[in-house]
Amino acid sequence: MTKKIIIKIGGSAAEQLTPAFFDTIKYWQTQDTQIAIVHGGGDRISQLMSQLHEPIEKINGIRLTTQAGINITKMALLGQVQPALIEACRQQGIATIGLNAGSNQLLTGHLLDSDTYGYVGAIHQVNTQLIHQLWQQKLIPIIAPLAITNDGQWLNVNADHAATAIAKYLKADELYLLTDVSGVAVSGNILQELTPGKAKQLQDDHIITGGMIPKINSALHAVKRGVHNVHITDTVTHPGTIVTL
Repeated sequence: MTKKIIIKIGGSAAEQLTPAFFDTIKYWQTQDTQIAIVHGGGDRISQLMSQLHEPIEKINGIRLTTQAGINITKMALLGQVQPALIEACRQQGIATIGLNAGSNQLLTGHLLDSDTYGYVGAIHQVNTQLIHQLWQQKLIPIIAPLAITNDGQWLNVNADHAATAIAKYLKADELYLLTDVSGVAVSGNILQELTPGKAKQLQDDHIITGGMIPKINSALHAVKRGVHNVHITDTVTHPGTIVTL
């Protein structure tokens, strides 16, 4: 039976992906698994904004995005990060195709709160038919976390949230949210499993803090909407913390 796996990787990952990552992807493909990759790019966006003397401001962990910021974000994601990932896969003999929000209306979104965050959005529609057509051609879509509104405005989307939305609409079996730690740690130990109740308790007790909170919230959102397992881990070769109902 065909399995669907969505992988979210960080923007700097193209230079850091290990041979084991590519070997795992190739093995999954032999097992009739359909794979899509969603990439971030926060560090590259910040570098480019600094070079172009555009102010960098984050509110509640979300990047304030002006129209100039959207243009820079597109330059970083579509001009630097995505091509590097495609090339890294090509060198490993893995056939991919780069996609963005404008690829046959792939990702449609709406503004989160324009007064607070500017052009930052959430995804409410995914062209799953396009992804299925590419899967039939044995291609792995590599997708940038951007969306377009119904009236044509490009939006910056958190990469974890984008991967979660794509996993939800594709009814994926598994979602890997790759991060720089091997899972959710409590008292120095990585949790093997995390349920909604346990996550709330850990947040209430301030054991889970900072950037891990939105990642866990994305994972919980995914499993509540039908994704079987969400892995918070630093590599596809290790299950990390499995978020499940």
